[in-house]
Amino acid sequence: MSEKQFDFSIRMDKEDSVPLQEDINFSIKPDTKGPKTVAVLMLLGGLLLLVLAYGDFQLSQKEDLTQGEIDIVLETPNSDIDTEISTEDYQKFHDSARQGYLIRAAGLAISGALIVVGSPFLFRLNKKGALLGLEGAIIGLVTGVLGSVLINDSAELYLSGPLLLTYRILTYLCGICMVVCGALTSLPLLNARARMALDSTNKVKLSGNQNLESE
Repeated sequence: MSEKQFDFSIRMDKEDSVPLQEDINFSIKPDTKGPKTVAVLMLLGGLLLLVLAYGDFQLSQKEDLTQGEIDIVLETPNSDIDTEISTEDYQKFHDSARQGYLIRAAGLAISGALIVVGSPFLFRLNKKGALLGLEGAIIGLVTGVLGSVLINDSAELYLSGPLLLTYRILTYLCGICMVVCGALTSLPLLNARARMALDSTNKVKLSGNQNLESE
């Protein structure tokens, strides 16, 4: 009985072969939308600071308030039976608080100008914009709180009741708003993806890779 020898050959066509697993790229991609969104918010916030600075400047330059202006301010506080602020007391408060208004106006004006100027730079993914915004927020925080504290000290000397509480709350609100503004402007510097978008070296590499892919 003859033995039959069978030769087995395994042929794997290219189509039937198992595809090689492609290398997975875990690199972080630059985020360009985040800094641009922050730039728009910076522009709006900076304009608001300029408006507030203009209002404080007007108060700092006005020596004597009219009776009508004082009546409008004191109408609600004096409606409380336990509070009675005279026209003379409020005029004394205003005279004492003018320096605080001037300091806060100057600080908010500088802060708003730096933030407004920095917003277009950040929108073009320039790190200088974030740095200008952060610098403006720090200046606004220091001068805004200092001016508000001086105003609040004057209020404690001549005012009472709800109006005194209002100026005290405004002091805290000024500090909180400037801290939030500083945190917002520093986001592009703290976030890894946004920081890559602001880095000129990474932008050059990114554009070079895009050119290679197009070729």
